[in-house]
Amino acid sequence: MDLAYLLAGNAVSRSFADLSSHTVDATTAALIDTLAVALGGTNAPGMEQARRGLKRWGESGCTVWGGFGQAPAPVAAFLNAGSLHALDYDDTDDKVPLHANSVVLPALLAEVEAHRPDCGGQEFLTALAVGLDGAMRVGRAGGPKGSRGWNYSVISGCMGAVLAIARLRQWDVETTVSALGHQLAQTAGSLQSIIDGSLAKRFQPALMAKNVLMSTALAGAGIDGPRNVFEGKAGFFNLYQDGKFDREVLQAGLEHCVLVDDLSLKPYPACRFTHAPIDLALELFGRGLRPQDIKQLRIRVSGQAVNMVGRHFDHKTASVVDAQFSIAYTAAVGLDKGAVRIADFSEQAIRTSSVGAFAAEKIVIEANDAVPFLGMVPVFFEVELANGQRIELSTDTVSGSPEKRMTDIQLRAKVADCLDFNQSRVGTDDLIDTVNELRTGAPMDRLLGLLA
Repeated sequence: MDLAYLLAGNAVSRSFADLSSHTVDATTAALIDTLAVALGGTNAPGMEQARRGLKRWGESGCTVWGGFGQAPAPVAAFLNAGSLHALDYDDTDDKVPLHANSVVLPALLAEVEAHRPDCGGQEFLTALAVGLDGAMRVGRAGGPKGSRGWNYSVISGCMGAVLAIARLRQWDVETTVSALGHQLAQTAGSLQSIIDGSLAKRFQPALMAKNVLMSTALAGAGIDGPRNVFEGKAGFFNLYQDGKFDREVLQAGLEHCVLVDDLSLKPYPACRFTHAPIDLALELFGRGLRPQDIKQLRIRVSGQAVNMVGRHFDHKTASVVDAQFSIAYTAAVGLDKGAVRIADFSEQAIRTSSVGAFAAEKIVIEANDAVPFLGMVPVFFEVELANGQRIELSTDTVSGSPEKRMTDIQLRAKVADCLDFNQSRVGTDDLIDTVNELRTGAPMDRLLGLLA
């Protein structure tokens, strides 16, 4: 039997009691983090245009988060996923990497509102944990080693979202496998939008969130999908992961959704591959150094980091997405300000600040063959100061990872930054308290009301 049956059987049989307290903590923290980021991104570049462009398909159904009315469920899921991903501030599984919540949460919440508004908090958290764990498990099983430019947040995240909805709908295994099969039939996602610095990047998870609702609607109506979803001749592993996968990764701890515990929450609103360099830039700031003190900063990272975020930064032409995906720009911001915040990613900030010129002219990014090609760490800084002194720094950990988690205080500060930046009418305490109440079974209607 295809591995789809294993994943489906697990998903539909999970209960809240199967989750450890640590997994419930991780699921809840990720939900708080993700919703804050989404509410912070509702007015990011591209979002108003997307709402206007999709308005023609209707203005009733499910909530468009942030006070923007309603839309048909697939459109609402699309728009909510777009705002969630727009700031590039959402969670990651560092081992793939992928943004687990970017597809799972918008699709699942639209499904709750459309079909299960009576859902209790514990049932919802169980479905969310199933989906996040599933997305991470599928991504890790094959890993990015077989990638030819696929966006793993998208292709793996949509499979997790299907599993989450199957759990919520309390489906049988066959219906769930059909839904996974329908999703296989329409899954895609290229990294070219990152390479070209296009706003399309923030809408790729959105397209999959919309498609997941279509896939589950077809399966729920009794239309069968492909059954050999993962191991078939044209199945997931052959299409996206060169036919190579680790069965143990798919199975170990599956019944307890343990991979959710590994989810990283981002302390900085930029690509995850920029985070370790930002950590080192902030260390230099803490030593009293500023951009004007530095003649050249040489940063050595993995080959994949160079591919993703190591291209030369041209502050005269760079887009917001270019800045979000630039070690040079984000490290320069950290050196100049001692922090990297949402407001640093605007065309005005990129163009008018001396930070952009420093990033373009003084920072050199190089691949280090001694670092695993796909690794986020270690990262090495070689600093030549204007006075001739040289400094070397390195790090083996990344802030926000399971090894260096954000504290509750740091998470609260991030939530406040997101909500304040976008002048949200939702308060920090309201959001955090409402999500935490789900752990004791509180109904979903209060959270849905906040998002509306």
